[in-house]
Amino acid sequence: MSAKHLKLIALTLVVVLLLWGGSELFSRGSDTVTGGLSVPALAQSDVDTISVVKGTDSIIVAKSATGWTANGRRAAPDAVNDFFLALRDSVAPELVAQDSSSFDRLNVDSATGRWVRVRRGGKPLLALIVGARGSEYASAYVRRPGDSHVYLWRGRLASLADRAVDDWRDKRIAAVEPDSVALIEVERGKDRYTVQRVGTTWKLNGAPADSGAVARLLEKYRAVTAAGFASPAQADSARALRPARRLSVRGARGTTLVALVFDSIPGAFWIRRTRGGAAGGDAGTLYRMNAWDVDGLTPASRSLAPPAAAKQ
Repeated sequence: MSAKHLKLIALTLVVVLLLWGGSELFSRGSDTVTGGLSVPALAQSDVDTISVVKGTDSIIVAKSATGWTANGRRAAPDAVNDFFLALRDSVAPELVAQDSSSFDRLNVDSATGRWVRVRRGGKPLLALIVGARGSEYASAYVRRPGDSHVYLWRGRLASLADRAVDDWRDKRIAAVEPDSVALIEVERGKDRYTVQRVGTTWKLNGAPADSGAVARLLEKYRAVTAAGFASPAQADSARALRPARRLSVRGARGTTLVALVFDSIPGAFWIRRTRGGAAGGDAGTLYRMNAWDVDGLTPASRSLAPPAAAKQ
């Protein structure tokens, strides 16, 4: 075989290898290919609606005159902040598939994926279909509606898209500054007592109180937070319950900072905020708190007495 024929064969092999390599790289994707998915840098001021829809379940987070709401209920500011941070806190999405045959396997088809849309004034600013979790921690497969390209998104967007509506809602029941409190009234079954500020000291039913125990109690009122919310059916059932405990916290001029009633259920309590000017909480919301957290807000009177008196 002549040298000319050998060169021709070698050149042919090089061309075939180059064509095969390119086909493998671009026809079925590669972990080293960076996709072209770009996400606009959005701030809360740019947006008035966030929606997450999967099947018949939908969560609408909307901006109102007083703040954000989740399906009509007060939304947690931190939850909304986390969403906008998640849009920015991610490395460049990585292209992993370019064909619709991968949609079902990666859960990014229109039926099984979670549709995340961001709008302002009805105008779409961003739309993504979030699918199955990726092999890496805090990652998921995403694509744009109408696009066959699928990307691996590394970041917190997947966990935020998985949130239930209660995870978007504001769980703060009340926030009371300790220095603003002048009087605490507690009804805990037969144990009823008042804790009152007198000058620089505290009185428990008119007798000296344990100032350290009272200080710890006041710190619990700084942020009263629920564990969850009652469903509509649970709220209906709770209307027939008789309050097991009551709490009223008043300011220096006798104004009510917050008033709560507690309905006992197995291992927990339903809590209603009935009145008060302290920040946080909705009067029409039925919150759920763990029993030990309620014990911290409404302790037994003996725990607030001086050590010697409590022992006696």
